[in-house]
Amino acid sequence: MRKTIIALSLGMLISCGQQTSEEHIQAAQEFIAQNDNASAIISLKTAVQLAPKSPEARFELGKVYLDEKQFESAEKELSRALEYGYDGAKVLPLLTRAYQRTGAYAAISEMEDKNVDLSNEDKAEIGYFKIVSLVRLNKPDDARAIIADLSQLQTDSVFKSLSQAYKDILDKDYPLALQSLSDIKDSHSDHPEVLKLLAQLHLSLGDPKAAAQEFDRYVSLYPDDLQTTFVLAKLWVDLGETAKAEPYLDQLLAVNAKNGLLNQLKAAARIADKDYGEAQKYAELGIQNGMNDPSLRLIAGYAAYQQKDFEAAQQHLSLVASSLPGNHPGLRLLAASQLQLGLNAEAGDVLERMEQVNEQDAQLFSKASYELLRQGNVKDAQELVEKSSSISTTAEDLTRLGLLKLSLNNLDGIVNLEEALEKSPELESAKKTLATAYITTKQYDKALELAQQWKAEDANDISAYLLAGEVFSKQQDLSSAKAEFEQVMRIDPEHKGAALGLINIAITEKEVVQAQSGLTDLLNRFPDYTPALATAYLFNKQQGKTQHGIEVIKSALNKAPDNQELSMLYARVLLLEQQYEQALQEFVKFDQNESLPPAYWQGKGQALIRSGDLQGAQDHYDKWLSIAPNDKQAVVGKLLLLDNTGKFAEGVKLTEGFLAVRNDTQMQLLNTHFLLMNKDMDAGRKAYEAIPQELKSMPIVKGFLARLLIVDGDFEQAEPNAHAAYEGLPNGRNLVLWVFTLERLSKKEQALGAIQAHLKVSPNDGAALMMLAERQINSGDDEAIASYQTLLQKNPNNFVALNNLAYLYLQQNQLDKALEFAENAVKQRPDNAAAVDTYAQVLVAKGEYRKAVKQYDAVVNDKMRNEEIYLNYVEALFLDGSTLLGKRKLEQREMKTEENITRQAQLKAKYAE
Repeated sequence: MRKTIIALSLGMLISCGQQTSEEHIQAAQEFIAQNDNASAIISLKTAVQLAPKSPEARFELGKVYLDEKQFESAEKELSRALEYGYDGAKVLPLLTRAYQRTGAYAAISEMEDKNVDLSNEDKAEIGYFKIVSLVRLNKPDDARAIIADLSQLQTDSVFKSLSQAYKDILDKDYPLALQSLSDIKDSHSDHPEVLKLLAQLHLSLGDPKAAAQEFDRYVSLYPDDLQTTFVLAKLWVDLGETAKAEPYLDQLLAVNAKNGLLNQLKAAARIADKDYGEAQKYAELGIQNGMNDPSLRLIAGYAAYQQKDFEAAQQHLSLVASSLPGNHPGLRLLAASQLQLGLNAEAGDVLERMEQVNEQDAQLFSKASYELLRQGNVKDAQELVEKSSSISTTAEDLTRLGLLKLSLNNLDGIVNLEEALEKSPELESAKKTLATAYITTKQYDKALELAQQWKAEDANDISAYLLAGEVFSKQQDLSSAKAEFEQVMRIDPEHKGAALGLINIAITEKEVVQAQSGLTDLLNRFPDYTPALATAYLFNKQQGKTQHGIEVIKSALNKAPDNQELSMLYARVLLLEQQYEQALQEFVKFDQNESLPPAYWQGKGQALIRSGDLQGAQDHYDKWLSIAPNDKQAVVGKLLLLDNTGKFAEGVKLTEGFLAVRNDTQMQLLNTHFLLMNKDMDAGRKAYEAIPQELKSMPIVKGFLARLLIVDGDFEQAEPNAHAAYEGLPNGRNLVLWVFTLERLSKKEQALGAIQAHLKVSPNDGAALMMLAERQINSGDDEAIASYQTLLQKNPNNFVALNNLAYLYLQQNQLDKALEFAENAVKQRPDNAAAVDTYAQVLVAKGEYRKAVKQYDAVVNDKMRNEEIYLNYVEALFLDGSTLLGKRKLEQREMKTEENITRQAQLKAKYAE
């Protein structure tokens, strides 16, 4: 039999081109009888191609599509069958089912079935689906009319019963509807529409779990209904029963792995099972496939955080943070992630948004405050400290809070530390921090009281005696201090701190032999104890044995070359002794370390500046600022470089950035300085006015006022302020300011006297030497030459001195010397027209006209503003024999000053006529 069927089918396929539409329909029926719907569809499609308007072919094809659950194709073919005149009684029930599965509710509601000879069962079924469609289309009155019609039908169809139950639903009599449906289910327990309507009713009654159970039964019977399977999966996820949801989710994802909502539900299921890696994977797939639900970002962020993937956590959570309420835990996760990534300012902003903070948040706030403070962001740190004050209740939290407040110069921190110690007297960190705070704030009575309390609690508490000894030392009660340290030594004969305390007392009492003996003994026992080595250096320096003090440290370092504390101490001592190159060699050893101490940054920066390596210093401070952008020492060091190199605009930007995160009077003054030096006088005036009144008497502030008065042309008032600035800080810049005001008041002799007096005190001050030399050029060439030579001894690359010396030697007709200095000046500034002019004039004087013209060609053009240099160039052209070019250049320029108009006429008369 099987062979015959195969042969028949093969024969039909071979003779396909010769069959009619009807024959293909017949062949299809045979395939259907053998459950070979795929072959049936091929035959019926061929039948439709041969007879496109064949109602039978369309109907049969639609029916097979319906069996194959290809509902859209079924809908299309059955609609055509009805259109081409196929029996409506056969088509409409099938078409209704197709519409229902494709969600074509409008099509169902508009279906014409009144003039069709339908059975009562078919009428009940079609009528029911019309009711469902009309309700979905929000047409309850039309639905009620159909319900009324169906009530008259003589049939036991379940659809009639469902329609009557729908009346109770429309009347919102849900208990009655539930009873009716329960009764219907008793006799139709597996009917799909009964199960679905019952589930939907449970949802309306606010019982999603009961709904899920009905849907679960439905899906177990009709697993191909993926739409309902999806609804069920979401219900189980929403109910938190993700284990029940996952099999359905996996089934749906196998069909459509890129569905955003499915991936979101799967992510929720995995997060519930604490499978954070998979949860993050599915959450990110959902996001990639168009899901913009903030909850999906929260899942992804939470999962990433749990895996310590703080970068991803921060990325996901920051995108939804603005839409989260102030009490949302997602903000805590975001802030914690940002702190891990060093995004401390951003974390501070997030924590500032948080509402309803509690004790569990205290540590997070403390960490954020500390990190902000470490970066120099004092303003934001203060705000977080204030916010965390109310939630810091445990002894540990109060200790952290107290320390933070003290770091912010808020002495209320001592109160927090006292409260912490009261709560937990045994808390070591609180005890030591409070002791340090008492000493730092000079509350010596309280410190001694605390020490006495510790002694009462434990007579052998070394910390108590050390604290008392330190306090007595600061009060210069050396005998009491000595007694305390000796008691420590009795308890612990090897205690380094107490031994050093006794040595320092001996040094203070000038017991040189005892101090020396104590240091030798201590360093023999603890050769790498840096506080003792530092004391040994200072002690030897007092005795006039500085080099020996340095050698003690160097010897210890040679024995322990990898000891970073020793290396840093040695570097700092070399820096103090102005041995800058040697100090740099020590600081460089730290360059590759991952964690660098503050002393490294400040010490190496100073060593680079003082050794004259300005580029190295620039790189160093840039690197420091990239790591700690608000560190005050780093900012001040960079500002010093910017000031020395005249980069005042950058100084303005740097000071303003610092002030944006930290109130600081010194930085406010520096900001004013850079604004005025940058000639931004309006902003500078505002900055000056914002300076607190009590600081207005400071010399530096008087200098600010002098500059502002000069801009206003009020030299009478500017001069005493400039003088006060100079008296307060007698440097070259303030001297220039004061001399400028004196000369504007025609006090030239007084100005010259001020310069000469300054040079007696500071003979190597370059700014003063420059001013003196400039004033000597007109009064005595030899004196000016001597001053400029002094400047060059200090800085061989001083461009102005080189140029002016060349000019002075040219005036004296010492052309070889003039040429040497002119060439060096041009090497320093090859684009400077004044330097090139001096050099070219020397060449002209030596008769090297062609070479002089070549120099001028590099800097002189038609836009040259300096008329004197322009005319020098023209004369060089004539001397070189370039008469035509010289004439053209001479004619195309109109001189402005009387002196140059006269010279232009003289050149015309001499060369151009």
